[in-house]
Amino acid sequence: MKKYEVMYIVRPDVEEAARKELIEFTTGIFTKMDSKVLEVKELGMRNLAYEINDHTKGFYVLMNVEATHEATQEFDRLVKINANVMRHIVIRIDEVKQPKIKPDTRPKRENREPRERKEA
Repeated sequence: MKKYEVMYIVRPDVEEAARKELIEFTTGIFTKMDSKVLEVKELGMRNLAYEINDHTKGFYVLMNVEATHEATQEFDRLVKINANVMRHIVIRIDEVKQPKIKPDTRPKRENREPRERKEA
């Protein structure tokens, strides 16, 4: 099994009880398919970067799971048909690579020699 990070945005007009039920449903998708839900974070109501279906806010939920490929496909399928979820994304964690930061080898400004200006 591989580790995944799953994030989805719930419509802001969904009541709290229905939202909790939706979160339990999504975690249940993974547990029913022999996967582990490592962590569920409710990030709360946040502003969206752009409007989605006339909504400017959404309730964000972040999950860390250790799942099979079939479990992530089933999650994707079921969330797509759920009207309460506006957007979702599933990212495999071990695919994410940190960029290599190269040290700055250029001399600092005060150590540089002034360039000669060309006069016109």
